[in-house]
Amino acid sequence: MYWPVLALLAYVGINLFLLSRHENWRDEAQAWQIAKNLGLGGLFAQLRYEGHPCLWYLILMPFAKLGMPFSCMGLISLAFMSVAAWLVLKKAPFSWPVKLVLVFGSFFVYYYPVISRSYSLIPPLLAVLAVLYPCRKEKGILYGAALAALTQTHVYMAGLSFLLSFFWLCETAADLWKQKQPGENKSVLAGLSLSLLSGLFLAWELLGSTELNPSIDVHISSSPSYNLYRISVGAQWAVDNALGIGLSDRAWKLVLAAAFVCLLLLLWLSWKEALILAGTWVVQVLMFTYVYLSSEQKAMLLFHELIFVLWLILDKNKGTARKSRRLQLAVWQMALVLISLTASDGHAQAVLRDVKEPYSAGEAAAAYIRESVPEDAVLAAASDVAVFSTAAYLPERGIWYPVTGEQITFSVWNEERLETIEYDEMIRRVREQFPEAEDMYLICGGSNNISGLENYLPGLEEMFRQEAMLPEESVVIYYVRF
Repeated sequence: MYWPVLALLAYVGINLFLLSRHENWRDEAQAWQIAKNLGLGGLFAQLRYEGHPCLWYLILMPFAKLGMPFSCMGLISLAFMSVAAWLVLKKAPFSWPVKLVLVFGSFFVYYYPVISRSYSLIPPLLAVLAVLYPCRKEKGILYGAALAALTQTHVYMAGLSFLLSFFWLCETAADLWKQKQPGENKSVLAGLSLSLLSGLFLAWELLGSTELNPSIDVHISSSPSYNLYRISVGAQWAVDNALGIGLSDRAWKLVLAAAFVCLLLLLWLSWKEALILAGTWVVQVLMFTYVYLSSEQKAMLLFHELIFVLWLILDKNKGTARKSRRLQLAVWQMALVLISLTASDGHAQAVLRDVKEPYSAGEAAAAYIRESVPEDAVLAAASDVAVFSTAAYLPERGIWYPVTGEQITFSVWNEERLETIEYDEMIRRVREQFPEAEDMYLICGGSNNISGLENYLPGLEEMFRQEAMLPEESVVIYYVRF
């Protein structure tokens, strides 16, 4: 054994422990239930409401449809992140202390391998692209396939994939102009075609999302100054989320100034890769501002992209004889260490909370129902979103949702799901659906779609309660006799 193997084993062991303490929540349940309950046609129809491309759902489908437990999602994301960790440890041009700080920092531990979402596909694909980047002309099909896959991980990756493809196209056009025999570039042209087709496919997948999903409200102000202010605030929140720290407005101005200086230094080192990073960040910050608010996993992508670009630049400048350039490369590695350590410290309390407290009450609620609620009892939910994780952990029991008149699996994010009904109407619908039932168990979460429910809850018998680290993931189960 040698140190990369030992480091990888430690990485897997740490995240397996964190997985054992993590309860999957509604966003994980939404993806799992989509993969389990829909075929390919239904999946691509649903993607327009999700606002996400298909790759993660296609990976989950075999596991979900074969009846694997919902909790195994974490093992899937851990497997992908282990590939990313191994490639960093084995192939990245950073010094070994930098590799260890990165792999065991919060950019690689917990947020991507434990909270199982499509983000876990991005670091391994970035690592694969970094490995292939120096030989992209010789291995054009592999590099193009990796770009195509990156496009299908998350809409946030569309900017990076486009910019990498654009500069690759420019290089290829220049090569074709110089060469007498275009046939030498067949592999590159095939790879570029794969990336282009994936981009066109992404546009088709998400066509009409802004009209179908009412939660996506792209509103650009007519005031340039207000737009700049919003973009600055969106970027500030993203950095706060990524590093787990609270930046004051004054500190944020210093960060912006430092980022501008660093970009100039990167341009001096390698203008093309620096422009790729700058363009990628601009696209993502605009999306944080106008489309999806940032979260820890979304915002950390900014720093995974920084790691990726610095990997490319260090590879490109490997063996440089210029002392000033070697010094700057060393400073950039030190900066990566500082950023990773800052983020690890900033997120330590959140990770520890998940170890000590339930992230979601869905798993415990499912266990209570399985053990204590009669199999023929009616299970009804006061909200769909609040009960997603409970339903995913309890596939053998149906949880009926009176608002839609359907069993809870996943949500179609349209205006109809925002409907509310009165408590008496809920009871009427349940009794109509289950005419022989004399009672029911009502599952409530951090939010509900039953108007005036809070007025009736004091008179109901509380059977189960668990508060969760995410307040909206708390669950209370009441016994209701008709």
